[in-house]
Amino acid sequence: MMPKDTGTQPVGEADSIRASVLMKRLGAILDDVCGRLSDVQDVVSDYVGTGELDAGQMERLQSLDALTQEVEAVRTVLEQVEQAAPEIGNPRYGMGTVLAGVKLSQIRDMLRYGQTADLKEDRGNFTLF
Repeated sequence: MMPKDTGTQPVGEADSIRASVLMKRLGAILDDVCGRLSDVQDVVSDYVGTGELDAGQMERLQSLDALTQEVEAVRTVLEQVEQAAPEIGNPRYGMGTVLAGVKLSQIRDMLRYGQTADLKEDRGNFTLF
């Protein structure tokens, strides 16, 4: 995966971070996580098709633990930013900008309304990846 420009910041400001730099860096972390989740998804898809896992595939599946920890760390950072918002101001973002490129309705609903629509799940039919 190509390294993503994660923003630069003067060294003298090591105790703080600009919001734009923070968001770029969190985005880069999540981009990397998405790529590695896609790899795990491929392993699961192969396993469903063959019923077998080789040692390399098992190793790739074990990355789920690290991926979970990374997502939890991003969540923690976002919680800290939210808690600091009253102290540093609470900037507003246009929903069109925030939701641009977001395809999942449950994510769009959560960001727009603070909750997801109450949808009935169809547990009888599913498609793997």
